[in-house]
Amino acid sequence: MSAPFPMQAAAPAPPASAAESPSAAALENGEGRDVALKLAGQLVSAFVFRDQAQAYAAMLRKNAAAGRYDSGTREALAKLLTDDLQAVHKDGHLRVAAVEKQEQSGAHSGPPSDFPPLIQAAKTIAPCIGYIRFTAFFGTDEEMAGVRKWLVDNRDARTLIFDLRNHHGGGLDEQDAIFSYIFAEKTPLVKMAMAKNIYEEHGSPVKPGPTLAFAPEGENMVGTHSAVPGEDTALRRAKVYLLVSNKTASAAEHFALALKSTGRATLIGEATAGANHFGGGQEITDHFGVWMPIGRTYDIKTGKDWEGAGIAPDIDADPKRALVLALERAGVSHDEAVKLDAAEVPAEPIHSDKLRAR
Repeated sequence: MSAPFPMQAAAPAPPASAAESPSAAALENGEGRDVALKLAGQLVSAFVFRDQAQAYAAMLRKNAAAGRYDSGTREALAKLLTDDLQAVHKDGHLRVAAVEKQEQSGAHSGPPSDFPPLIQAAKTIAPCIGYIRFTAFFGTDEEMAGVRKWLVDNRDARTLIFDLRNHHGGGLDEQDAIFSYIFAEKTPLVKMAMAKNIYEEHGSPVKPGPTLAFAPEGENMVGTHSAVPGEDTALRRAKVYLLVSNKTASAAEHFALALKSTGRATLIGEATAGANHFGGGQEITDHFGVWMPIGRTYDIKTGKDWEGAGIAPDIDADPKRALVLALERAGVSHDEAVKLDAAEVPAEPIHSDKLRAR
């Protein structure tokens, strides 16, 4: 396994457009084959499931030998490699990107430049009802301050509504801050497993701490993510609604499973994206990187994860109506709920007709 660049739980940023990126350059002689063969080795070394890794690698080596990756631009090669991988086994995170080495070293330290605000809205949407809408969990100082302020401002709320209908993913910091308010006792939420040899060599991309403890189980290191309560406020007894759609991905699905499996929230909308495996960015060459899934998160009670299938809502509904339904269940009249919903316009679409993860 080559030395990785910084790894996080979030999905990778979209690549820059060809018009503004060196990735528009044509491949050098033998470059495509070299990238494919190096990627094959990295998958066998690190991918979350060994049998799938072997299948990916066999395909890449066969295609490289046949000359499939010998021409085109770097951007086109990244897309072709990603499409070929997904044709073997769909994975909601696995993706190759054409990206310069200097970009790789810091590409995942924060949100992409063209991202909407990480917190799109945070308010008391109606008396005793707190509402917050996220784009991602990146753990930035600004986002964490916003989450904590919203929790304090709504500490006496009877209802909290979390809107994750177009959430890209991320880490645990925002989740842990929220869980500290809404759980009354330490509560195991989900398990996170990765191969012991990868853990020992590189550690976990999701760092252990007070809420995440790893222990060996056979050939794996398995982390238990737990809610650790903080100050006792009315939020421990508040009703919690979580708005989800098939654009709700990655760490947002982790958040959704944690709240659903513990019975702490009611999920409203449609099944989530189905992007389960955690991992992070790894360099292939100076001009290419791969977002490498190295572990899986799963339900403590059932052992099942959500890769491909997503997490089913408790209340199945058109995600465009999810906020109205949550407000009505919180005691708001239908007319007022419709009015409030009209004022909350997500920065991105909340449904996709095409899902790469399925």
